[in-house]
Amino acid sequence: MKKILQILLFLSSCLHFNISLKAISFDDFLDFFEKDNKNNYNKGVISVKVSLNNQALYVLEGNKVILASHVCTGKRDSTPTGYFKVLDKQMHKRSSSYGFWVKEGKYIPSDVSGCPGPGWRYVGYPMPYAVEFSPGYYIHQGYVWPVPRSHGCIRLEWKEAERFYKLVDRGTPISIKKTQPEDKKVGKRLKQPKSYKKPDPSPFLLVSERAFNPY
Repeated sequence: MKKILQILLFLSSCLHFNISLKAISFDDFLDFFEKDNKNNYNKGVISVKVSLNNQALYVLEGNKVILASHVCTGKRDSTPTGYFKVLDKQMHKRSSSYGFWVKEGKYIPSDVSGCPGPGWRYVGYPMPYAVEFSPGYYIHQGYVWPVPRSHGCIRLEWKEAERFYKLVDRGTPISIKKTQPEDKKVGKRLKQPKSYKKPDPSPFLLVSERAFNPY
């Protein structure tokens, strides 16, 4: 309704001051009402798409893909599908479910329920650049295997996780489906990371703050 009133006011002004509409281009007419032309439509709006079949993540600005990366999703379909929004961001997030029980220089990998006895303390597995999209589910840094391998979270390589973290904010929409339209072109060009072939870092490193600084 507001835009209609603006158009009527504009036309009325042209008639009052005897301005010829033929001298005004269509683009100028759109600019008068501060609208983007179709080439710039939706520019600046960030959204995220995840393809489970292609094990890929795409960040779009409007309709343009500005980040594309292989990911590692949850085994046995444990990554939820549907439409979500970024709920929270934490650079130094640790898992509340999986990690290590630590005591006097000894480390036992286990879930949080597996306390071996008195004196042991739990330290969650590091999840750098964690972006929560559903309660308890995150997109974060981790080894990117060529097959689903996580407990439901979505893993990115270090540099991609850092860049992704900076691109999104609370409220950014996230679509997680079996396939995405971007799979056909952008997804075909992605190269599989090789970091999963490296040995796991030592528990000593993983329970320390150095786990959040790969550089």
